[in-house]
Amino acid sequence: MKFLLDFFPIALFFVVYKTMGLYMAIYAMIGATFLQMMIARYRTGKFENIHLVTFGLLVILGGVTLTLRDPVFLMWKVSVLYVVFAFSLVLSMWIGKKTLLQRMLGKELELPENVWHQLSWLWGLGFTGIAVVNAYYVNLALNAREALFTATELDSKIELTELDCVNTTMEQLCIIAQQTEESWVNFKLFGTMGLTFILIVVMIIFIKKYIKEDKK
Repeated sequence: MKFLLDFFPIALFFVVYKTMGLYMAIYAMIGATFLQMMIARYRTGKFENIHLVTFGLLVILGGVTLTLRDPVFLMWKVSVLYVVFAFSLVLSMWIGKKTLLQRMLGKELELPENVWHQLSWLWGLGFTGIAVVNAYYVNLALNAREALFTATELDSKIELTELDCVNTTMEQLCIIAQQTEESWVNFKLFGTMGLTFILIVVMIIFIKKYIKEDKK
């Protein structure tokens, strides 16, 4: 349930992008993230730091994107967010008595301290990997976007989803720009969710033996 709640804003962003374009999708994701934060507050009695950081970055970078009508800020938000997560997880091994993961999952799992450290490295490196893959898709999308608007007289603030590429002077550049932006949106949902799910599976396999030992 929590896994689905965490990805609800991204899923809504994906749906709205496909039907109404990028900028409306940003408004939808900001609203969904705020709702997510309130639901978590209602269920646990407190705000979760991960939600506060996510919402803060989204409002700032999403707001700049909407103001300037330039998707670069929102696109890089994914990498920035996952790097922040990775840095926080790894740094927590040397700050405080417990790692960040142990504080989050310690009530459900009893694991040796060295295992919590290993899991912190696992998630830290995994999140860094997600940030790097996102950067790859962002570079493709932004380079294609720049090539299109440099070669034509189109307004760079226009929604790519609104363009009829057949009627543009650079049809192939237009198609590539649309496809690469859509590829980034697809990665934002399916890529981040899929890679996160893989990390969860790896973690479960890794700690399985320790759970069995506790039951004995």
